[in-house]
Amino acid sequence: MADFRQYSLNQWLSHIQNQHWRSIDLKLDRIEEVWKKLGGARSPLVVTVAGTNGKGSSVAMLESVFRYAGLQTGSYTSPHLVRYNERICIDGQAAPDQLILDAFCTIEATRENIPLTYFEYSTLCALLIFQTQNLDVSVLETGMGGRLDAVNMIDNDLALITSVGLDHEQWLGSDREQIGAEKAGVIKPRGVAVCSDPSPPDSIAKIADSMGATLLQLGTDFHITSDHADKFISWRSNHQQIPEDWRQIANLQAPFYGVHQRHNLAGVVAALAVTSEMSQISIKHLHRGLDAVTLPARCQMICEKPMVILDVAHNADSARELANFLQAHPVDGKTHAVVGILKDKAPEPVFSGIVPHVDFWYLASLEGDRGQTAAELAEKFTNIYPDQIVRQFDNPLEAFTAARQSADNEDRIVVFGSFYTVGDIIEAFEHDSYVL
Repeated sequence: MADFRQYSLNQWLSHIQNQHWRSIDLKLDRIEEVWKKLGGARSPLVVTVAGTNGKGSSVAMLESVFRYAGLQTGSYTSPHLVRYNERICIDGQAAPDQLILDAFCTIEATRENIPLTYFEYSTLCALLIFQTQNLDVSVLETGMGGRLDAVNMIDNDLALITSVGLDHEQWLGSDREQIGAEKAGVIKPRGVAVCSDPSPPDSIAKIADSMGATLLQLGTDFHITSDHADKFISWRSNHQQIPEDWRQIANLQAPFYGVHQRHNLAGVVAALAVTSEMSQISIKHLHRGLDAVTLPARCQMICEKPMVILDVAHNADSARELANFLQAHPVDGKTHAVVGILKDKAPEPVFSGIVPHVDFWYLASLEGDRGQTAAELAEKFTNIYPDQIVRQFDNPLEAFTAARQSADNEDRIVVFGSFYTVGDIIEAFEHDSYVL
């Protein structure tokens, strides 16, 4: 262990990347065994968030409201945009290096010969840190799945399932019913679950029923309506799981752009209402927490001349919402798109809605096991859209720099795709040497 104690965070991340022969191994037996050896203690209140899109937004809203109610919070999300520390937050702040390093050392000393994937190391690291910090509430985002996701070894007090779409089909199933069943695997026996998908696959209700769990679904058990100006949202429910003082809530605003974010907000309110007796939060805390919540790279506009938009849209549903945003925010000039996506993503569902809004494409190579070169992406892209103007670059920053050099003040640049793509641009802007 002496050598590990000298590791930097980057050295640790390189180490855990190579400790399992597969980057993804959807099983719980190995991580459960290590977690038991580590103590296996959970926070007094645990909310697990699963789904295809909307998980990060929902976690951000939940955590902010809990925190503004005076609770000590922990949130675990993935992937990160710039720094690994973003995955593990305590009271809204990224965990410092030393807490992460100490946790990794403890895990390494405990796991013995049990192989762990990168995500399993990360999950154990977050849970161990939360265990040592004596939190009031943990909000845990699953990775790609649910039933066999590492996060699912933790018993939750409430499972929140956001929208279900086609993504990671090679692991989760080829249609929404199969994928919904995997996501619904986070529902616990005789537990409580909330689903914020307005048109959920039937499999979610079937899984909940088979578990003897209570399920609240958007449009059936709780509802939202907008005012005439389409600015404020009213939320209502008469479900027996909802306390009386939470059954009618007016003047809510979704912190993020898009109709889908209203659905996310509706699910978050239901989750907070159901757990309000445990957490002792009030409607006042709800409004204050929502007013304060932030989350980068969700239709985030970081510059006006030229307009620069960042979004981690990387599947059909999230790309559709980005296309809606582009349509709702037109510019007088041209649109330049900087994009890099992982090789396991089908390009056509990602690009189809966005292509009509883009004049020039800057395709970027991404590194890593799941990375895809710009040449590989360009071949797939031009086979579908042969008339589009495409350039190729070694990395997202080079692609963005080229787009910026070509763009006029009346133009816009939209950076989207993988977290790695958007994260590289955010990191560049954090350095004073990079000037837009």
